[in-house]
Amino acid sequence: MGTVCRFKFPKGVDEDAIEAQLALAIIAAECFFGKPKVRINAAYLFPKRSRELVIDVSTDVGEHIAQVFTGLLTRQLGEERFTVNRVSATV
Repeated sequence: MGTVCRFKFPKGVDEDAIEAQLALAIIAAECFFGKPKVRINAAYLFPKRSRELVIDVSTDVGEHIAQVFTGLLTRQLGEERFTVNRVSATV
């Protein structure tokens, strides 16, 4: 991974709701880029109970997923219920 968006969630935010919004963002990317391109270029990490999700945004596909995911989270949770930072990932 090159550059990532790191999303952090406070306690009390439902992990299933986060995963559902991520799934919708991935579906949106598939509609735009096509399923094969998303399968090849999308990467994310969401360890259970970590309260943190990381999306690789070093490709157009990842950037798209992160943007849609942010929009969906804002609509469902509100801006105050998560933070997002763009950072360079270290291997």
